[in-house]
Amino acid sequence: MFRILLVAFVALFVAPAYALIISGARAAAIAPRVIVPVMALPSIDDAKNLTEEEIAQEIFNAKKELFELRKGIKTRQQVKPHLFTHTKHRIAQLNTLLSQREASQ
Repeated sequence: MFRILLVAFVALFVAPAYALIISGARAAAIAPRVIVPVMALPSIDDAKNLTEEEIAQEIFNAKKELFELRKGIKTRQQVKPHLFTHTKHRIAQLNTLLSQREASQ
């Protein structure tokens, strides 16, 4: 009895669903392409024209912004997490630019 019910279930529900499966090549042609966004980090090109004092001021401003982001986390305010990465990356870029200029002098 159980076997008959199982065969009937498979014939009614599984077989029609199996017929809906599309082969791999056809599925690839039909499936929409998903574009994954890439996080754009800040560029250092705008800071290359700055003087050493202005670079130091930019580093200070970036560190202050990082502090404000951390404070926002601690006070449970809404913070965009990607800004931590951007700000740290900007600080590293500016420090590198500053050390390159000091090494060249």
